[in-house]
Amino acid sequence: MPVTIDTDEKLQRVIVTISEGTRWASFEAATLSTIAIEPDLTEWTWIIDDRGPIEDIDVAGVARLGAEFQRRVRDPLRRTYTVVVTTDRFFDTWLTVVDMNHGARKHLTAPTLPAAYALVDKLTAE
Repeated sequence: MPVTIDTDEKLQRVIVTISEGTRWASFEAATLSTIAIEPDLTEWTWIIDDRGPIEDIDVAGVARLGAEFQRRVRDPLRRTYTVVVTTDRFFDTWLTVVDMNHGARKHLTAPTLPAAYALVDKLTAE
């Protein structure tokens, strides 16, 4: 399975694992399907373990996801977080585009999954 999405209800976290070679359309479809079924997940912290990276990401796809997150979120002013696990040194440029399309949700990167968990723990403890 190219994309797996797991949830941790106690910590209110969504953990997405993207397998190598996954296309953007697969990630987008899995994410949209998940938040359509469980819109409250737009309020949770997301960790995206991008083992790819996804090579065909585009602005239109990012905008579609952002629009759906904003449409489904109950409190559009509440700060929420997504941490993307990636070693892509250019991904921070994409984060600017992503943040512009996701309202108050802030996107950050971490080099490893343990680093992502540590960052999320720090962010949500504040």
